[in-house]
Amino acid sequence: MTEDEKYMKIALDLAKFGCGFTSPNPCVGAVIVKNGRIVGVGYHKKKGEKHAEVRAIEDAGEYVKGSTMYVTLEPHSFYGTQPPCTEAIIRAGVKRVVIATLDPNPKVNGKGVEILKKAGVEVEVGILREEAEFINRFFIHYMKTGSPYVILKLAETLDGFIADSGGNSRWISGKESRKEVHRIRGEVDAIMIGRGTLVKDDPELLPREVFAPRRPVRIIVSGSGNIDFERKIFRTEGEKIIAVREGQKLDVPPAIQKDVEVIEVERKNEGINLGHLMEKLGKKGIQSVLCEGGGKLAGSLLMENLVNELLIFYAPFMLGDGKKAFEGFSSLLRERQDRFTLHSSIQLGNDLMVRYLRK
Repeated sequence: MTEDEKYMKIALDLAKFGCGFTSPNPCVGAVIVKNGRIVGVGYHKKKGEKHAEVRAIEDAGEYVKGSTMYVTLEPHSFYGTQPPCTEAIIRAGVKRVVIATLDPNPKVNGKGVEILKKAGVEVEVGILREEAEFINRFFIHYMKTGSPYVILKLAETLDGFIADSGGNSRWISGKESRKEVHRIRGEVDAIMIGRGTLVKDDPELLPREVFAPRRPVRIIVSGSGNIDFERKIFRTEGEKIIAVREGQKLDVPPAIQKDVEVIEVERKNEGINLGHLMEKLGKKGIQSVLCEGGGKLAGSLLMENLVNELLIFYAPFMLGDGKKAFEGFSSLLRERQDRFTLHSSIQLGNDLMVRYLRK
């Protein structure tokens, strides 16, 4: 590992502290080094607060002049909720800036690097780029496409079942896996299920077992609009979205109307066009969606190539019989879905969580 990689790794670890807090802003960490020693650190805590670069400069104080800054994302160069970080870096007298990856935001993309270079600052881009882009995969995907990054989560037995023959899926995964799911819920902008899961599991879809800075938007996909408003999800505060087919009217009880929005989506066969739904969610500023629906919604998302990340929690037992994840989609999935590549795996108690990313 080079010196640049060593310090960038520290900056990346700092950036992770902001995950779940900074949306719709990216997660950014910064480290300032002078004469082989760290003299300042900072990370972006949440939208509206000082950016990582400024925090690191303030932390370095008098030692910042002539230093090297390691930052996980290209410093921004425009006035928003905070002034440009490029100005702060130049004014502080930082000699060299090492950037993991460029900011895909059209307001920044390459402009931050150009401004720094014109001011005489030495700039290097690309150190631990893949790691930095993974941390900000929601933000980067949204900036490039205008649609949310979709994570599909499944819990399976070793023989590939997501529920027993009666449809019962509680609890295939262990408590450590469930806690990890709650952590992920706290990092995404929205959680999505289908009407079948609403009826069968009656979930609240809240990040209960870990601290979360906000409640994610909860989305229910129901082409028919046949919704039971007595379910638990409607008895908890927070924004809910119900996606129905165009022309399908839905009467939301007055008592919960302030928290519930109905979105009409283009029809597709007997359901809705999920790609159109993602476009509408993107226009609402939703950058990431965790899908916790059943096999039908999961299969539809895969068939429309809308899944960016697949999270499978493998539980170490077998059912012998039950419900498969994508029953009824087998032949079509082979033809239509994009391929995935293994990203990582981690043991959670007796379970194994495997993460795949779309190529």
